[in-house]
Amino acid sequence: MTAISGEFLDSVHSTGACMVDIRELAGKLAHLPAGQIEPLLLRFADDGEDRALSRLLQACAFNRVKLDPTVLCRCIGVCEEMLDSAPCFTLQDEAAVQPLLTAAVAEELSVERKIYATRLAAELTVKFDLDPQPVRKVLWKREHGALPPHYKILIAQSLQLLEQVSSPDQLDVPHWTEFQLPDLLPEHSPRVIVGGDYTVRRPIPKLGRNDPCHCGSGKKYKKCCYVKDQELLRDASQYAGATRNELKSRPGLVDDPAVVYNMRAYELKRLKPSELSEKQLLAGYQCALDYGLRELAFDMLVECERRLSEHEFDRGHFEDLIEQVLEAGDLNLARRIRDHCGEHMWYRPHAIQFRFDLLENPERFEPLEHDCRKSVSGILDEETEGDEPLIRLVYDCAARYPALAIILARAAIASNPDRHLDNEVLLDIIRDARVDLDLEPWNDPAESLFDGLEDRSQLKEKTEAENEEVTRLSGRLQAARAALTEKKQALQEMERVVKELGRKAEKAREPSLKDDAREPSRETADHDDREATLQRLRIQVAGLKAEIGEQQEQRGQLRKMLEEERKKLSALSTQSAPAAEQARLDEEAVIVKPSGKPTLPEYTDAFRKTCESLPPTVSAKAILAVGRFAAHENAIWRQTKPIKRLPEHYRIRISIDYRMIVRWQPGKSLRILDVIPRQDLESWIKRHG
Repeated sequence: MTAISGEFLDSVHSTGACMVDIRELAGKLAHLPAGQIEPLLLRFADDGEDRALSRLLQACAFNRVKLDPTVLCRCIGVCEEMLDSAPCFTLQDEAAVQPLLTAAVAEELSVERKIYATRLAAELTVKFDLDPQPVRKVLWKREHGALPPHYKILIAQSLQLLEQVSSPDQLDVPHWTEFQLPDLLPEHSPRVIVGGDYTVRRPIPKLGRNDPCHCGSGKKYKKCCYVKDQELLRDASQYAGATRNELKSRPGLVDDPAVVYNMRAYELKRLKPSELSEKQLLAGYQCALDYGLRELAFDMLVECERRLSEHEFDRGHFEDLIEQVLEAGDLNLARRIRDHCGEHMWYRPHAIQFRFDLLENPERFEPLEHDCRKSVSGILDEETEGDEPLIRLVYDCAARYPALAIILARAAIASNPDRHLDNEVLLDIIRDARVDLDLEPWNDPAESLFDGLEDRSQLKEKTEAENEEVTRLSGRLQAARAALTEKKQALQEMERVVKELGRKAEKAREPSLKDDAREPSRETADHDDREATLQRLRIQVAGLKAEIGEQQEQRGQLRKMLEEERKKLSALSTQSAPAAEQARLDEEAVIVKPSGKPTLPEYTDAFRKTCESLPPTVSAKAILAVGRFAAHENAIWRQTKPIKRLPEHYRIRISIDYRMIVRWQPGKSLRILDVIPRQDLESWIKRHG
């Protein structure tokens, strides 16, 4: 490989961001193959020479040089402007998608450049008709983060591109992989702008052209350092005596953390913690964490801890750092931090130890992950059908880990809403586990969830029954229409035959005198036969008309029944599960508050007889609930709801299957009416209303 000359490197560094300069650089680059350009690009990326990297990429795009996609994606985080690499991607094929997705999740890239890489991957996926799911997964994860609105728009546009793969031209969205150099660069060099949104300070002393040079050479300023100082003046910063490039390499020249906050990952990597001020160390620590440079963040904290300061160093930074390091899976660095700090300085040592255990002993948790993944993903097989993983885990944990059993049982109920019998058993396990945790066995959130699932199941069954009825009536109506059509066709055929016979009869009534004289008896007989046949056909036509009328009336009734069933089905379909759940929540939101003095309860004969027939546990709960209600205990009042159609009547939740009905007048009387099954509540209200 031919070595790159120093003269060529100088020309790359001196090239401006305009088409005139890029054409000139592209001419010098024309004889170099991609294999010689790519090492130079990597060198610029490692050294953080963002301007030179961008100019070289633009010259490659001008010469239509197809670069290695891995090298090209490596340049995304360093190039001067985000879109400087876009023209190079017009030459890429499907092989660039995976490197772009790798860059899209690289911690060293800013969020903006990660979204840029994902957008390029989405465009190439659509262009080459690839599977959109890998790109969609990256976008979905990024979509739910806390991002500025313009980032959200870019993500939404990328998802829209993937959703309309068949007709991408219909989207009014600019495609970055179609950008050309003239779209991004002016023809000639723009006017040099010194500084930015800040007041510029001189990096060098102010001298006249004929004054002695400040370097001490004895020469006039214009013949010594004047030209070099002009370059420094164009790179002036907001701090006197320092240029912007100097501050990037040595931010410790000024005691301002903002210098560090504005750095990118490749610039942070070159910093030495010992050369930063205390404020800049903490800023550098935070920025290093944001870019995934965790080892640098640790070095920043160690240096900050080492320094003597008027403010005491907060060692809690180390716990924040080790939590992020463990979350990232960097076990070696986590051990370094633990060795530096000791094992007993953590605020939550058990949580830190558990995360270490997850990384150091993954084989312990792989079976648990395997079972949970099968349940969450809905992977059904013969084993899963009979032994659902989450349900089995509930049984495994119930005896020794009641809190874990409750959490897993809630997840199992939510994941398997159609396993009614299993879910009822899980509710019993939850109640027992709550007792083990010194909690009241009732009112677990899983019970409300189970009630909602049961209501949804009943609504589903009712909807299916209505669908079957609509289908049955539609079939009957269709059959009636077909039979009616056949009858109409038969009637039309008979009417045609009757008309034909009528015409023949009319002709027969006008015989010649000669024929009448010859065969009077035979003509009379034929005439009688035709009249009889005609009369019979007329009777059949009248019968058919009557039958058709009856079938039309029947069809009208069927149509009316079908319309009624469709109205019922429409009402059921609009009453979706969320609506039913919301109605249930609205009902439960009505909280009955105790008022008046506690009242002695009065038991009815119906209540006494019901308690004798109920299971002993339910009877005991009912009697206990009566005492709590009469004593105004808040726990039982939270399970009490008013019956809107019966004033002064209330229902109290005894268990998932039973409700107790009471009549209560605050401060006056409390009458215990009955204990009824939950499903009989509506009929009880109708009987007593």
